[in-house]
Amino acid sequence: MKLPLFAKNETYINIILTVFALVLSVFIFLRIPNDKNNLTVSVFFDDDPSILFYTGSEKINDKVKIIIPLEGMKEKPEEFYKKVESRYVGIMEFYGDADFVRNFYKTTGYKKIVKVHYVKPKELSRYDSYSLFKRLWRAVMERSVDVIVLPKSQITEEALEFFGNFFQVQSEIPMPDNTNWNSKISGILLGVFVALQAPFTILGFALFKQYWLFVSIISIFGTLAAYFSSNNRFTKVASVFMLGLLTNFSLYSYEYLNDLEVYRGVKVSLVLLPLVVGLLTFRELYQKSSIKRWHIVTTGIIGGVAIVYMLMRSGNYGYVLDIEEKIRLTLENIFIIRPRIKELIFLPMFFVAGDIENEFISGILTFFGTFGFISIFNSFCHIKAPIYIVFYREITTLLVALVIYLIFSVIRNLWLVWTNKK
Repeated sequence: MKLPLFAKNETYINIILTVFALVLSVFIFLRIPNDKNNLTVSVFFDDDPSILFYTGSEKINDKVKIIIPLEGMKEKPEEFYKKVESRYVGIMEFYGDADFVRNFYKTTGYKKIVKVHYVKPKELSRYDSYSLFKRLWRAVMERSVDVIVLPKSQITEEALEFFGNFFQVQSEIPMPDNTNWNSKISGILLGVFVALQAPFTILGFALFKQYWLFVSIISIFGTLAAYFSSNNRFTKVASVFMLGLLTNFSLYSYEYLNDLEVYRGVKVSLVLLPLVVGLLTFRELYQKSSIKRWHIVTTGIIGGVAIVYMLMRSGNYGYVLDIEEKIRLTLENIFIIRPRIKELIFLPMFFVAGDIENEFISGILTFFGTFGFISIFNSFCHIKAPIYIVFYREITTLLVALVIYLIFSVIRNLWLVWTNKK
């Protein structure tokens, strides 16, 4: 008798999910006040003497309150530390040298580091006052930035009027986001949650002293456990949702809140499950002679392109088409925090696949559906976003995806009745 790699009892899985859902509900309510406190933000114009964009050659005078290292910094962290004195250091999205700041923190332990979002003057042509406001909104609500730096213009001033209606903008630089949360207790719970579904992952606790590696290994294998431990597609989704929450709580600390550490293993988590599901599905179909080799080659190429595209789109630096940006803005206006488009496309495929009798079509839909499945987990790996924002966003996305699935199911059933196939 073979010992299965993953638990196979639906009642057992449902009990685990119920217990952890109750625990995580308490965790979320305990964390909300701290996340709300971390939403404080200050706004400066780029000609303010308090702000210094630093390449290594500029003089740091007494008026400077925050130094923002730019891309290509060559200065040694120890030399920079002497110049900083007691000023804030900005880790800036997109244009800053985040790697330098992270190395500076690891070398010196200097903690007055805040997240900065900068809009370059040349970018203003892409925006009107409302769309610029929405960019600033996302920077605070989805990434919890501490400082916003803007060029002076009529558009930015109008955008700030909108912005001031929603956020308490202060003139002083806020303290870096922090927490007294014991993330390692959550890490133990993460390990237990995954091990209860995939007992072999208990070996991952041997890596607990290298905590970031432990969390990455356990959570990545956790995506496999969430998928393979249940035959019910809705249960699979509930399981990966809780896996994402547990991973988020396991890394909730000063370093991750301030972008000085990031979840390592994003690319692997995006690829591993779709790859495993694709290989197992097509191997099974080929053994049953349900498909031919050219089917496998064709779908393999399409699947490979899809995986590459997902990898390119991961993170904050992925390319976004103009039409997608317009769709995002529309969804954001409807739901306040926009649902994730990847999940709205792929999750209905994941649910529909369970209703399709044709094994080949069902396999294709399942393969693509796993991208939506993994996207849920990936959403929770952005630790600096407030947990109630991520939770609301994912719940909204799931509900909209379910509505899309139900609409498709109704249309499909009507078609089957109309064609006398049901």
